[in-house]
Amino acid sequence: MKWTKEQFIEGSISLVRMKSQLAVIEKKFKDKGIRMTFHERMDFKKIYSPIRKKIDEMEREFLLNIAGNGIEEDDNAEPPPKNKE
Repeated sequence: MKWTKEQFIEGSISLVRMKSQLAVIEKKFKDKGIRMTFHERMDFKKIYSPIRKKIDEMEREFLLNIAGNGIEEDDNAEPPPKNKE
């Protein structure tokens, strides 16, 4: 199945959104890390690690799918402008 440009954009945006939220959570954890007890730190890692792995796996699958199937091109789309010097 080839992806349309809208599907590609929507998938890219959702992945970027998930990764940025994950980065915010990771930053808060690192800032608070010194004041956390060992038990709190282990509970956080138990929840955080599978989520991070799942998002990384989704990103790899998305990129492989795009690379393997490509993106549909509109027949009515204008050709890219050529560099005129």
